Amino acid sequence: MPNQRTLTAEPPREDLAARLLEEAEALVRRDGPDGVALRELARACGSSTMAIYTLYGGKPGLMQALYAIGFARLHAYALEVEEREAPLRWMVRQMLAYRRFALDHTGMYRLMFGGEKRFSPTGRHSQFVSLSVPVEDAYPAFAALVDAVGTCLAHHSNTAPAPAEVQDLAFLVWGQMHGLVGLEIAGYADPDDALPRYQSAVRFICASMGADAAAIDAEIAAAG
Repeated sequence: MPNQRTLTAEPPREDLAARLLEEAEALVRRDGPDGVALRELARACGSSTMAIYTLYGGKPGLMQALYAIGFARLHAYALEVEEREAPLRWMVRQMLAYRRFALDHTGMYRLMFGGEKRFSPTGRHSQFVSLSVPVEDAYPAFAALVDAVGTCLAHHSNTAPAPAEVQDLAFLVWGQMHGLVGLEIAGYADPDDALPRYQSAVRFICASMGADAAAIDAEIAAAG
């Protein structure tokens, strides 16, 4: 009688799709964005590589889905600190939340911002879209930053800034945050100096919007 191989039934499609993303994120966390091997991933999920192609169209689609999850999480961190009635507090905590997200999800952060622009935060297989598209549609985390910057700037200047001015300033703020966090993650910043330097950037940016230095220090201290 021929040998019969026992086949293990795969979990339901939705459960498997979620499990694949969960295990892929674990690989990204352990080995970085380039450390996701489909065979290892399938084996960890008790599945086959064919299932990955069926569910995600292969590795690019899988990584696209992870990329979108990363932006959704970053947006969640931004929403967590929203305080429209206290614009300075909102701005300070928005900037600190960005660093906290990057340090909490370093592997995901490297996938999102660590190299070539390969994906879009929306659309599983779509091409990367530039920031010229409506930010609230493609980059909700950036839209939240634009919102905080505009609200804080209007509050402290007692004027309604032009949308283009707010967009430009928000992009500069993002660049400052990303630069400091990127250096910290890459090991170019002494761990004891990283947070104080980041806080100094927060002070400089908020002061440039017209906020009082003592008020900025109080908000940074309150944020912990």
